Amino acid sequence: MYFNGILEIDPSQITIFKKVKPSKLFEKLKDVLSFGALSDKQEHETFTAVSILQQINMGLRSINVKNVIRLAVDDYDFYLDDKGMDDDLEQAMFEFKAKVDPLESELFETIFLVLEHEDDYLKYIIEISVMRKHSIGEYPIKINVNAVLKEFKYLSNDLTYDRIKSKIEEIFISNDKYYHYVNEKRIIFNKFLDELADAIKKFIRIDDLVKQSNLQIIRTKKRIDKPKQISHGRYSEPIHYGYFGIDNYFFYTTMWSNLMHIHNMYCSDCLIVDGLGEPILRVGEKGFFAGETNTLNSGTAFEPPKEGDLEYFGNNEFSDDLIEEHLLPEESSESDEIDEIENENPDIESEDNNSVKE
Repeated sequence: MYFNGILEIDPSQITIFKKVKPSKLFEKLKDVLSFGALSDKQEHETFTAVSILQQINMGLRSINVKNVIRLAVDDYDFYLDDKGMDDDLEQAMFEFKAKVDPLESELFETIFLVLEHEDDYLKYIIEISVMRKHSIGEYPIKINVNAVLKEFKYLSNDLTYDRIKSKIEEIFISNDKYYHYVNEKRIIFNKFLDELADAIKKFIRIDDLVKQSNLQIIRTKKRIDKPKQISHGRYSEPIHYGYFGIDNYFFYTTMWSNLMHIHNMYCSDCLIVDGLGEPILRVGEKGFFAGETNTLNSGTAFEPPKEGDLEYFGNNEFSDDLIEEHLLPEESSESDEIDEIENENPDIESEDNNSVKE
């Protein structure tokens, strides 16, 4: 179990709208027939990489968030902390401004700024992404915040798997105690998310800000006994990236679902994700008792809950199982989509002829 919060921010900036040519074949064919009228548009923000980072920097420092893990522009790492240094936000900003080309600062695609922070109870990983080009209606600044419980940190000479398990099980004595504990930590997390949003708003003029938060439970395919067995996803949530020292804090989350199953906890109001953080199942207020199925029993075949307010997702480690259970539609191929377009537009010849009839 860990927390995820997302802030999407629309800054008050001058925006330029540009057409974007479609990439898929069937979309190109439609575009040809409509003389480009169906081309999507993008919003191009006019801020520079340096200017927006300076504003974000001031907001973060105002709430004492200043421990940078990574600063990258278009997947090039200007700064990457692989030693666990503290209070290095100013150092990262200095290196960035010294290295970045003025033209590059205006023409960047995406900025990634990743930081870590902690309070008495939670360890936070904060990933800020800034997109200069984005779809209309999509906000250019996204802040993705993950938080894990500090009290279950893995210490190689102290807290082994069994000792961490025993410590966590104190929470699982009853559903009331479990709910009280989780809700208490959720309140702390949401308070930090609000403080972060307020800090950003003080230093960046914005038109809108959207906030959401989730309690997330990891359901792995097999038992994980040590932090080094944890899988990492480069394009998943920041907690799954594999940043220096984070897996020791994150390790306890891999055994949480099994303990819910063993102690038959009531699972509700959460998002169940796979070992890389990809969504499997959203559970609403009406949930299910975890001991009644193998939904949360890692090391066994995934079994959907028998009841509950449920929403399933694809593109995760259990997608094939969900399709077999008829909980997800089978994915259609691009060739099927092209056939559908050709049926709708009989004047379009096949791709092999590479032409359009007059």
